[in-house]
Amino acid sequence: MRQSAILPGLTVLLACLATGALGQSVDTIETRAPVERIVATMDSVHIEAGGELILLTACDAASGICLEPSAAPAAPASAPAGALPDGRIAVAVTGDIRQAWYARPTSRYGHGVLGDAIEAGSLVAVTASGRQLEFVLPVEHVFEDITPRIADLDGDGRNEIITIRSSESGGAAVAIFGLVDDELALHGAGSENGQANRWLNIAGFMPRGDGGLTLYGVRTPHIGGRLFSLDLRNGIFTERNDIATDVSNHIIGSRELGMSAVGEFDGRVELVLPSQDRRRLRFPLSGRADIVLPGSIDKAIVVVDGRLVTATVDGTLIVVSP
Repeated sequence: MRQSAILPGLTVLLACLATGALGQSVDTIETRAPVERIVATMDSVHIEAGGELILLTACDAASGICLEPSAAPAAPASAPAGALPDGRIAVAVTGDIRQAWYARPTSRYGHGVLGDAIEAGSLVAVTASGRQLEFVLPVEHVFEDITPRIADLDGDGRNEIITIRSSESGGAAVAIFGLVDDELALHGAGSENGQANRWLNIAGFMPRGDGGLTLYGVRTPHIGGRLFSLDLRNGIFTERNDIATDVSNHIIGSRELGMSAVGEFDGRVELVLPSQDRRRLRFPLSGRADIVLPGSIDKAIVVVDGRLVTATVDGTLIVVSP
């Protein structure tokens, strides 16, 4: 076990647990207190441990990651009055849609997969001109989600809003919204899971050669975990199901939806997901071998300078070099 004084007053013990293929390693960094959260913003990654926020930076340490004391990063703005209670505002810096959030809290869908019985009954968007628009769902649907996502899926320069919509008859599906004649409208949706109380979680967006993005998600992440994809090209949705099994990016009852990542490793952009038991990292699109972790993880997975950072259930910080 190697000891490294990463920052004054904080003793960090670095243990290399495993070394696999060329350059592949799994390291743990023992912090003064267990890691409670991993917080990623557009330009930084922090951990929260023992009430402290600590910045993660790339450095020459054996793990490639150093810890520095830090002030709190700028958090996404809380959604306004009438929004989902702990929802956040999704923000885009370019495109026709600049903000989005969920509103009209409702308890009409009694699943509670995200830890409470409150879901959203509407989606609100703000355009580049500052106009606020709302799409209200019919009573048989809810948004079983916390914060929507904004991305240009088809590469046409106009943004889409990506949501998780659930119904009493079919459970969860990905639903895509955008502007049509200056109004917020449903562009289309993927297939539902087949019955109520069967959820899915979005895993990430992979760049396509035509400038668009392929959306990946995990159906029933608590029951088998099946990877699927959704593409939008020229107004047409194409879905692929059962790309991989034995994956999961959510723990039932948790508010953490970030247990997956897209990053560039060895010059290749890859999707990274935990296995169903969350004790391995899997690379289902590349065929790269699974990486065994020192324990089951329950924190977000983030990419810092080509390395994957996450933490176990007991708060152990893990750095993986794929």
